[in-house]
Amino acid sequence: MNRFFPFLLLGLMAVSLTSHAQTPVKANPVTGVPLPWGLSNLSVVDGRLYACQGGVLVNASTINGTIVALNPDTLITPLCPQANYVVRNNRDSLYYFTTPADSKTSSFHVHTQSRFFKNRKVEISSWFRDICQPAFSPDGNTMVFSSKGKVGLGGYDLWCSFWNGKRWTKPINLGNIINTQGNEMYPAFYGNFLVYSSNGVANAPEGYHLYAVRMKPGSKADDVIFANYVVQPLPQPLNSQGDDWEMVFDSQSGKGYWLSSRNGKEELFTFSGSLDGITLSGIVTNDMGDPIPGATVQLLTKGRLTASALSDSSGKYQLFALPGDEYKLIVSKPDFFRFEKNLPLIRPNEDMLIASQNCDVVLSGLAFNRSMMFDALYKESSDIELDSQAKESLQPIVDYLRDNPTTLVQITLNSPQTNDESYNNLIIEHRISILRNYFESCLPTGCRISFKKGLSDTLFPESEEARNVVFVKLLK
Repeated sequence: MNRFFPFLLLGLMAVSLTSHAQTPVKANPVTGVPLPWGLSNLSVVDGRLYACQGGVLVNASTINGTIVALNPDTLITPLCPQANYVVRNNRDSLYYFTTPADSKTSSFHVHTQSRFFKNRKVEISSWFRDICQPAFSPDGNTMVFSSKGKVGLGGYDLWCSFWNGKRWTKPINLGNIINTQGNEMYPAFYGNFLVYSSNGVANAPEGYHLYAVRMKPGSKADDVIFANYVVQPLPQPLNSQGDDWEMVFDSQSGKGYWLSSRNGKEELFTFSGSLDGITLSGIVTNDMGDPIPGATVQLLTKGRLTASALSDSSGKYQLFALPGDEYKLIVSKPDFFRFEKNLPLIRPNEDMLIASQNCDVVLSGLAFNRSMMFDALYKESSDIELDSQAKESLQPIVDYLRDNPTTLVQITLNSPQTNDESYNNLIIEHRISILRNYFESCLPTGCRISFKKGLSDTLFPESEEARNVVFVKLLK
């Protein structure tokens, strides 16, 4: 239990996971408050953040929503002076406390809020020891706690007990999908999901990381099903390459708090907003399939930026968003055509707190002073109109010219090769007119675009396919 109790610098990082109009997902360091000893046993009671600091129950003082200090508690501590953890049950509005003595007993303390203080113990079972941080479901009828008892799967396990109207039932182990040979600790409920920390999950990075599993009522009053045990790690920036543990939630403000060592020291982090969302990820590559690092990936809804990220050295990116809206994914990098795609984000599996969706992106590189061939604009030699597929092919050119209106563009259209020269000229003139109108409708005034006729037999000798080819050349 002393794994996380060295000297601590309380550093706050605001992780934006808020509404549809949120700022990009990011973590910004805020001025920290030096503390002389370790912090543990986080909980939120009546909108206040509580913790144990050096064996003393403390709560957070805030200014404009930012934590500026942790002070010894004077509101709840009188109910249980030795308390090192406190949580409140919504069902009966009782405070539940643990104390250092609880690690040697099979019970913890309960108090009412009335002026006639009622102090009683919750007896669990004789084989439980080190009972840690009992957490309650939103209706207050399910209690989950961590304990290192005489039975279990190894280390600290998560156990579950149910209120039967008179007392808490004999706890049951949550099983070997949730529990491992390592430690499962710090349970907290986020709506119908249980969030906890574990250092024993197979194939996970070393250390403690945050996981979630959905809780659903079973067929009996004393039964519960944890979503067929679909366990998922929380995404970045909630999890990191360091240790992440003790996540708690404030339903009043929509904030959450957790501890992390991602910066080489143990710090307190905070986020705001909904976790019930979608992680969008993918790989950005060029036309040859090579990864593109440093590409700007943006997600917009209703014209407003929702989230953004840069692709890493492997071209990978990851964004977090809320489901339900129509999003536009925009990926850009200098010397590449911009990629745009309308992207609905849905949650196909309600058993997952955070769903996953993939969208790989191919960025076409800009070719200056040499022709780029577009050979799918016209399917027949007599076609003159641009269908939706042809416009989609030209969209990267339009996007680039819109962002760089001073670029000179030369468009060469190959003439259809029939025996009727006047017919050939008529087709090419119509194509030039329609292409010009299309570009002018999409681009601001002042874009410099020139058109000219090409000869298929010179560009593509003896090639029937060359009749309908269009060449675009960007001139620097």
